[in-house]
Amino acid sequence: LHRDLKHKMMTSRYKIRDKKYLSIVRKEPCLICGKESEAHHIMYAEPRGVGLKVGDNWTVPICHEHHMSIHHYGNEKKWWIFQGVDPIEWAEKKWREYNEARQK
Repeated sequence: LHRDLKHKMMTSRYKIRDKKYLSIVRKEPCLICGKESEAHHIMYAEPRGVGLKVGDNWTVPICHEHHMSIHHYGNEKKWWIFQGVDPIEWAEKKWREYNEARQK
């Protein structure tokens, strides 16, 4: 990490934590229905310990209703397949755009 970014981003056990990025994700519409969203961490995006979230770079915008639906369904990967949405692709693209904009 660049010295000037250390105050904005922290890693926790190599997981990216970035509050500014999360606020940007929350401003995006729900990937399923277009409503106002929350930042959902894609739990299968990277290895994690029990009770630990993946890095903030693996978040996508999901409304509260769909957020609860994901958690109640039980198999997040299948849930996304049924929705016809690839959250990994969205998260990778958004994170890349965010970092490119910060470097300008």
